[in-house]
Amino acid sequence: MRKKTKQKLLSSFMAALVVLSPTLTPMVAKAASVNESNSITRIGGVDQYATAALMALKGWPETTDNVVLSAGMNYSLVDALAAGPLAAKLKAPILLTDNGDQLNSYAKAELLRLQPKKVYITSGTAVIKSSVIDEIKALGITPVQLGGYDQYETSVNIARELASQGADITRVVLAAGWLSPADALSIAPIAAAQGMPILTTSRDQLPASVKTYLDSIQAKVTGSYVVGGTAVVSDAVKNQLPGTVSRYAGQTKYDTNVQILKGLADEYKSDQVYIANGETLVDALAGVSLAAANEAPIVLVNRQAEESTKDFMKLTMAASNMVALGGEAVVPSAVLNNLDSGIEYATDNSTVGSLDSANSAELKDNIRITGNNITLENAQADYSVYVKGENITLKNLKVKGTVFVDPGDSGSATLEGVDAAKIVIRSGGNDSIHLNNTTADVLDIDSSSDVRVESAGTTAIANTEVRSSAILDVQDGSLGGVTILSTPGQSPLVELRGIFTQPVVINNENAQLHLSATAVLPSLIANVKTSLLVDLGAKVTKYDNKGNFVVITGTGAKAIPASSSATSGGSTGTTSGSTGSSPAEDPTNPTTPTDPASVNISGLRVITDPSNSLGPFENGAEIDLSGLGDPVQLLGFAVKADQDCTMKLTFLGKTKNISLTADDEKIITLSDLGENITATMELLREYYSDTNTKTLEGKLLIGGESVGKLKVKLILAK
Repeated sequence: MRKKTKQKLLSSFMAALVVLSPTLTPMVAKAASVNESNSITRIGGVDQYATAALMALKGWPETTDNVVLSAGMNYSLVDALAAGPLAAKLKAPILLTDNGDQLNSYAKAELLRLQPKKVYITSGTAVIKSSVIDEIKALGITPVQLGGYDQYETSVNIARELASQGADITRVVLAAGWLSPADALSIAPIAAAQGMPILTTSRDQLPASVKTYLDSIQAKVTGSYVVGGTAVVSDAVKNQLPGTVSRYAGQTKYDTNVQILKGLADEYKSDQVYIANGETLVDALAGVSLAAANEAPIVLVNRQAEESTKDFMKLTMAASNMVALGGEAVVPSAVLNNLDSGIEYATDNSTVGSLDSANSAELKDNIRITGNNITLENAQADYSVYVKGENITLKNLKVKGTVFVDPGDSGSATLEGVDAAKIVIRSGGNDSIHLNNTTADVLDIDSSSDVRVESAGTTAIANTEVRSSAILDVQDGSLGGVTILSTPGQSPLVELRGIFTQPVVINNENAQLHLSATAVLPSLIANVKTSLLVDLGAKVTKYDNKGNFVVITGTGAKAIPASSSATSGGSTGTTSGSTGSSPAEDPTNPTTPTDPASVNISGLRVITDPSNSLGPFENGAEIDLSGLGDPVQLLGFAVKADQDCTMKLTFLGKTKNISLTADDEKIITLSDLGENITATMELLREYYSDTNTKTLEGKLLIGGESVGKLKVKLILAK
C-alpha cells in the first residue's frame, strides 16, 4: 500500500513538473554566423526548488544512498554553497526546501524517488524546522544534521563531515559568506570536484570556529584559496591561513568568476560549462554537485554576459557544450547565443581559409569543423577552433585561444604550422594526432580513447599535461615539461617515446609510466607512489622519488638511477623479461644522454628579501609568487647546469650572457643583468599588470650552438 501511494505521488509530481517546466530539452542556439547550429541544455523549473529537483533527475536518474538537503532561501545561500564538496564526496544531489513546516513538495517527491538512506541537512532548525526533520524520519530516512550556531560553524561542520567521509583535506577555500556568495559559487564546483572544503569568514576577523578548525589541520594543508578582494576578505584574515595562500579577485563578481577559472584552470575540464545567473544565485545552488560530477566549472552571467566573460569562454572553453541553470528569465537565450556563436565548416573534402599564405583569412568568431577530410589553412582565429570531424588538417593557422581536437576514438588530425595558446586533445586513435612545426604554451591530453600524439619538425610545446592514457612520441621538436596529473576516476597508462628535453613529473598515483626503448629523459620526478615500466634502451639522467615508494619493472629497470631524495622507502627496482645487460651496466650504452641538447637546468631558486629564497623548482615550472607582499624585493635567481655552458638570459628587457659551470650553483642578480633598480613585487606587478605573469627564458649555448633552454613562469598576481 505504501509503495503504491509513493508511486502515485511521484507520478503526479513529475507530470506537473513536465507541464510547468519544459526543461532538459536541447535548445537550438542561433548564432550570428551562417551554416551553424548547436545544442544547449537548459535545466530550469518554475522556481529554485523545482530546478533542484530537475537537476537531481538529470544527474541521478536511479536511486542513491545519500542526498544533501539545503535551504533555498536567499538569506541561507551560503550554507548550500558550503555543502557542494560534501555532496560531491557522497556522490549525492543537492535538494532545496523552504522555511515552511513541511518539506517542499519538489524535494519530498525527489526523496521518494531517490530512496536515500541518509539526508545531510546543512542548516540548523532555525532555518530547516524540526517538523521537517521529523517528516524525513517518517519516510524511513536517517537525517544527519550539520547546521551550526552560525554560517561559520556550519561550514566547519560540513568540512569535518567531508573528512569523516574519507576526503584527504590538503587544500581549503575561504569565502566571504554573506558578503559575497557569488564568489563562493564561482569556486564551489572546483572545490567540490577536488575535495576542498569551503569555509566562510567575516571581512576583518577569522571566526573562532574556523580558526580552531584550521589550526587542527594546519600540518596537512599545503594550499589555501581566498575568493574575493580585500573589500570582502581582508589581508589580515588571509594572512592567518595555512600553506601557500592565493587570492582570486576581480573588480566585480563576474570578473572574480573569471579570475578563479583562470587561476584554477588545471582543476577542471573545459569541454562542458554550466551557466548561472550571478544575481539570483538560488537556481544555481543545486547545480554545484552536478557540475562537480562532470568536473565542469560554473560561469556567471546577468541579463547579458560581461565582455571579459565572453572572451574567456571563447578563448578557453568548449562553449558548444553548455548547460543553463535556470529558466529563460534567469539565463536568457540571448546570453547563451552570444557565448556560443561560431562558424561551422561541415562540407566534406573541402579546403577553407585563404589560398594565399601571405594573406591570412581573419576569423572573428569560434570555428567548428564538423565535416570530414577538411583542411583549414592560412588563417588567423581570434578565438578558438573545435575539430570534430575525421582527418582534419590545420595548416599555417594562428589561434589566439584554444585548439580542441576531438576527431573520435578512431579519428585523426594533423596540425601543421599551428600557433595556439593551448591545444586540448579530447579523442583520437592509436596513430592519430600529428603536431608538425606547431607551438603552444600548453598541450592538454584528456582523451576518451588511448591516443598517440606525435611531435615532429620544430614543434615547441612549453608544457604538456596528461590526464588520460596516451603515447607521447617525440620524433623531433619538444613537448616541453610533461606532467601526469591526478584526475578523479582516471588510471592512465602513459608511454613515452623519443627524446624529452625537460623534466617528466608524475602527480597521479593511479598512473603507470612506460618508458619505451627510445625514451630519453633528463629528469624523472615521482611526487606520489606509482609504478614504472622501463624497456631496455630507455635512459634517465636524474631521478627523484621524493621519498615515495615506486615500483620499477621491465628489462631496462636498471636504467633508473638512484633517487636523489635521501629518504627511506624509496623505489624498488626489479628486472623482468630479457636477461640482456641493461644500459646501466654497459659502458658502451651510457644512461646519460650524450646529445648536447640534453643539457639540463636544475635547482632553480628565486632569491628574495626578506624571505631569502623560494625553491628549488624544476625547469619549466610555474612559480607562484602571489603570496609575497608588495614590499618584498626580488634580488635574483640561482641555477645549476649539468654541463659548462653559457646562458643567454632576458629579464625586464635586458639580455646578458651568463657563464655556468657544471654542477655549480650560479647566483644571478639583477645587477648582473644591468638593472640597478629595486625590483619590489609591487613594481613587477605594475610592470606586468596586463598578464600578471612573467616568463623567464634563457637560451643555453655551448660553442655558440643552442643546447637547451631555461623557461619558468612567475605568477605575480596577489
